[in-house]
Amino acid sequence: MSLIAGLTNQTIDYVYSTTIDGYNDVTRTLVYTDLPCRWQPKLEVIYRGTSEEKTSRVQVWIEPSYTIGDLYEFVQGSETYKVGIKEDKYDLDGQHDHIKLYLV
Repeated sequence: MSLIAGLTNQTIDYVYSTTIDGYNDVTRTLVYTDLPCRWQPKLEVIYRGTSEEKTSRVQVWIEPSYTIGDLYEFVQGSETYKVGIKEDKYDLDGQHDHIKLYLV
């Protein structure tokens, strides 16, 4: 059982996967609705790679049974967020415990 299982008392309205075709058109596919999570608004500067700096607006924790890709979009209320950084977290036994996302 995940350490955060009891803390996922909030939900994300919609989660979409996105793909870009050869014409740079974006296609969104609904993956999850009402995804259980812990949602924490927090402004924080994050770094992708060695030089890409972004401002994360939200931190989200979800259980490892869900698959989240780097190109996923999250809709909460009227706001749309994209994955800034995805971190897989493990417990002391090396088991995948939860996923932490920094959304921009």
